[in-house]
Amino acid sequence: MGDAIRRFVVRQMLHVARAALARHPTPAQIRRVTERIAPLVARRENYSASEAFAINAGRARWIEPADAVAESVILYLHGGAFVAEARSIHDPLLAAIGRAGGARGLMVDYRLAPENPFPAAIEDCYAAWNFLLSSGIDPGRIVIAGDSAGGNLAVVTAMRARDEGMPQAAGLVLMSPVLDWTFSGASIQRNDGLDPLFRASIINGLVPYYGAGIDPLDPRLSPLFGDLAGLPPALLMVGSSELLLDDSVRFAARVPDSELRIWHNMPHVFPAMRGLAAGDRAIREIGEFIRERTAAATAGAS
Repeated sequence: MGDAIRRFVVRQMLHVARAALARHPTPAQIRRVTERIAPLVARRENYSASEAFAINAGRARWIEPADAVAESVILYLHGGAFVAEARSIHDPLLAAIGRAGGARGLMVDYRLAPENPFPAAIEDCYAAWNFLLSSGIDPGRIVIAGDSAGGNLAVVTAMRARDEGMPQAAGLVLMSPVLDWTFSGASIQRNDGLDPLFRASIINGLVPYYGAGIDPLDPRLSPLFGDLAGLPPALLMVGSSELLLDDSVRFAARVPDSELRIWHNMPHVFPAMRGLAAGDRAIREIGEFIRERTAAATAGAS
């Protein structure tokens, strides 16, 4: 099957998901659609996953890529609109990134909204960061990565570490991050109908489930409106047709030590999807970024 056909198949599956979400943009529907669609588009990777263990109120699992020397650690914060998780798509994505970057991954199963609204997820992700540091892992060997809502949590975790005088990670990897909870980026309207997974009405309908009653300009909800100085170097991956494109564009414009990669006509979190040549290239670039950012600490430890 050629790449063009694979892209067509993926887009058709995402269109099915978009139609279902547009009818009922509720947490229950997001979980149902995620459970059904994710296994159909997820990458295929060889890896092992540990049993989940508690970190304060949240939980986490180690993801170990097969046949890879893991010299570094990826603290991974998954997407899912803060209300869902999809192990079938996020675990192999983390394994692929780890294989490319020479790292094992700590997948954080943070508490989900609306049962556990803001700031439960933030507390769990920051607890995971402290867990890695208390385990004696050099922060220079850790990269924090996240997709979509997890990209939001990655930036917020780094901001909190900075504000509390804690060590920073070697870098941030942000895939299609949602960084503006007001959804004011021009691409929200410009790409409405072009994005194969989301419509503007869908994402606007998600606001009450995670941050109800919180000022959407609060940097813990919308890190784009916070102080972005002093954060680790960041690599951002986003598709040109995404509703959330401008979140990445505006972040990169404000953070000089960041690299923005816009991939033509690629869907939301496309590196997670099986069979996309662009996704494979993106994984390799993410791996190179991780190796470059952790090289000094890895060399010092050898």
